[in-house]
Amino acid sequence: VVVANILAGPLNELAESISAHCLSGGTLALSGLLDSQAENTRDTYTQWFDMAAPTYKEEWSRLNGFKK
Repeated sequence: VVVANILAGPLNELAESISAHCLSGGTLALSGLLDSQAENTRDTYTQWFDMAAPTYKEEWSRLNGFKK
């Protein structure tokens, strides 16, 4: 399991490194994203993870996925 609660910029910049810390079949949870940033960040991580649709609460979002 890899969990990161940081802003979208660092999440996108560190995507390859974050991905490397998760084993195949492992779970990823990303938060700290504004709702307007969720889809772009989700697209970044789809090269390594099967990503679910974002979950939204107020102006914040969470992304979940499983490592391919």
